[in-house]
Amino acid sequence: MNQKLREKIIADYLAEDLEKDTYGGCSLARLLFVPDAGMEAGEWLGRLARWFELPHPTIPGRGPEGEPDFVAHKLVRACYSVEDKLSGETKKLIRRFFTEYDFESKYKSENHMLLFHTSRYLYALRYPETVFCQYDMTAAEAVEEDRHFLQEFIRFRAQRGWAEFDSYGYSPEDFTALLNLSDFGEPQMRNYAEMSANLLLMDMLMDCSKEGYCGGAHGRIYESSVFDHRNSGLYVLYSLYFGEDVPDGMYLEPLVSDFVPADYVYALFRSRPKVWENRESKHLHSITYETPHRQVPQVPGSINKRILVTPDYMIGGVTWQDDYPEGSPAAWYAHHQQHEWELTLLTGPDVRIFTHHPGSTGPEGKEHGYWTGDLFCCCGQFFSDRNIAMATYDIPEKELPFIHAAIPFKRLETEQEGNYLWMKASDRLYAMLWLSQGISQGGEGKEEIEVRSYGRRHGVVCMAATKEECGSYEAFQEMAKANRPEFDPEAMTLSYSNLKMSRRDRMIDGVKVVFPYDTYDSPCMHSAFGSGIIETDRVIMDFNGWGTVTRK
Repeated sequence: MNQKLREKIIADYLAEDLEKDTYGGCSLARLLFVPDAGMEAGEWLGRLARWFELPHPTIPGRGPEGEPDFVAHKLVRACYSVEDKLSGETKKLIRRFFTEYDFESKYKSENHMLLFHTSRYLYALRYPETVFCQYDMTAAEAVEEDRHFLQEFIRFRAQRGWAEFDSYGYSPEDFTALLNLSDFGEPQMRNYAEMSANLLLMDMLMDCSKEGYCGGAHGRIYESSVFDHRNSGLYVLYSLYFGEDVPDGMYLEPLVSDFVPADYVYALFRSRPKVWENRESKHLHSITYETPHRQVPQVPGSINKRILVTPDYMIGGVTWQDDYPEGSPAAWYAHHQQHEWELTLLTGPDVRIFTHHPGSTGPEGKEHGYWTGDLFCCCGQFFSDRNIAMATYDIPEKELPFIHAAIPFKRLETEQEGNYLWMKASDRLYAMLWLSQGISQGGEGKEEIEVRSYGRRHGVVCMAATKEECGSYEAFQEMAKANRPEFDPEAMTLSYSNLKMSRRDRMIDGVKVVFPYDTYDSPCMHSAFGSGIIETDRVIMDFNGWGTVTRK
């Protein structure tokens, strides 16, 4: 583990004002790392155990129904790790939290479901005499139900990937829940959770540059992390286990868990080639719209994504996303907080280029934000292969009539030529962005990061290359223009080089691409779609049953 980062995170936790400790991580850290920690930290855990009785600790006016599982996640680790440091009153309040209040979040998104069932399962294991009055269940009944849920949950993610795929914020939350399970669960659950935690790290590594920047498409992304890879929770995990940087970000569980990434994870990390392509398929999320949400039967279909990772740049995104079945109560979730495609030029963590249709029509104002997501609009289609990414947009009348591109002008030399924006990140690293409807200045106050393209139907092409791949900068420009982007706004088709996309198809060299991709398909790991069996050059991980790892 990166000891400098570990020490920084501990110091940050201990320096945090307890009154800003929303879920209990800071107070728990004090109890874990300070031998003579006073009663204040334990008392704050007791205050958080009164989650449903007191005002939200850090956000005035916010209700308690959204995040009680985040609190439960910390409280249950406290029960296992520092119970002897807690006062009788704090223990009483924690017990009441778990046995009288419904601490399942009103949101049934993926990370919330994992956090809730993990916390209830572990609390029931810790205190087998418990009766969960709010659920009319004994501890034994809760263990049985949650054990089954967690086994099916983990298996399905191994078979079909995570719906909140490569999420900068929620993938690390999933990871910390798996660490709680691997530390405190029953033996078979510990093994299963440890396997899943290792797989989550392997999944991350296949989309990461050697610097630890996780590129391409992402589910559940927020604007705070869209412009700089260092603001990603995945970058913190990468830095903890594989890197040397000391970024900001605080995750407690990796610092105190018995979990250590398996040798085959480090073998995969070391065996990544200089250049590779990674293809993956992810399942469609299936919950209802109205809160409190309900889980509904898993629908067929998938989100398919690919990325090209080189020492100089990463480019990729969603290549095909299935529609939800007609009439599905889960269909509203399509493109929820998704980051659809991106080019990262590896001259810095903030040299990221992408296009997006801006809006703010989500139920909480973020799901179709100015730079993230396309919820309720779903106007974009995307495709990429090798060093080319493409997109089309068909914007409904009710939405803003333009798309925009994130261009970090301060980090690039740029030149506009008609519909082309030429970019140099260094003397040997070049990129091109072509917008079918032309290029206009960004909005007021956004000129240093944004260009716009007005109209309701758009074609977009982006390409990157190095001097070694194409020759001079001028040769790159000539090559890019010789390929001639062709966009038909009536048919909504876009062609460039050997690629063509429409609403229905993706073509490479005139051959239709078949979806879904395999669940994992890269030079370092492979898993046939839906199999639950992941293979590397060192091991075969089989998530069917309670999971086995077979050494080669």
